Amino acid sequence: MSSIKIYGGRMGSSFRPHWMLAELGLDYETVSLDMRAGEHKQPAFLAINPAGQVPAMVYDGFALSESAAIIHYLSEKHDPSFLGATPEERASVLRWEFFALLNIDKSFATLASKTWGMPSSPEDEAKANEVLARFMPVLDSRLAVSKYLAGDTFTTADIVVRSSCNYGEAAGFDFTNFPKLQDWMTRTAARPAYAKAKQG
Repeated sequence: MSSIKIYGGRMGSSFRPHWMLAELGLDYETVSLDMRAGEHKQPAFLAINPAGQVPAMVYDGFALSESAAIIHYLSEKHDPSFLGATPEERASVLRWEFFALLNIDKSFATLASKTWGMPSSPEDEAKANEVLARFMPVLDSRLAVSKYLAGDTFTTADIVVRSSCNYGEAAGFDFTNFPKLQDWMTRTAARPAYAKAKQG
């Protein structure tokens, strides 16, 4: 039986591998790190991820970091259908993952930082809201013509982007101007694996 360890909790980017593993029905161990005490900067963890960030995974001795890379690896190994069925779908999966990670993830994280006791400046929050005002309509428009981000099938793109939206929910971001996105958020959060990953 494989040994899988996930370093990182069930919020933010660390939620992504928990959700992927729940979708795949795989057993694994969660390793909690006391970030305030600096456990992520200690040699034992830096040997797994030299960047000192979570999430990270160790799968039968193979260490991997970066949440999108982790869920792609898990899908490739256990159920590649989550990556898309055709070259076009697989390219679309990557497109929307990159779109979220480059354009909205950090902005939502900035707005949510106060929730985790890490205040951001008014200037940073204003910039984050400016970025979101530009890019959130793009997601809403996409979901007006597609059931899921890469097409009619749930993929890793939905895991990546929905997890970014979790930051927005934590920050109290108003999604009401994006009805198609809201509908998609409701549908993806209704998946049994999403609830299982949340609960642990």
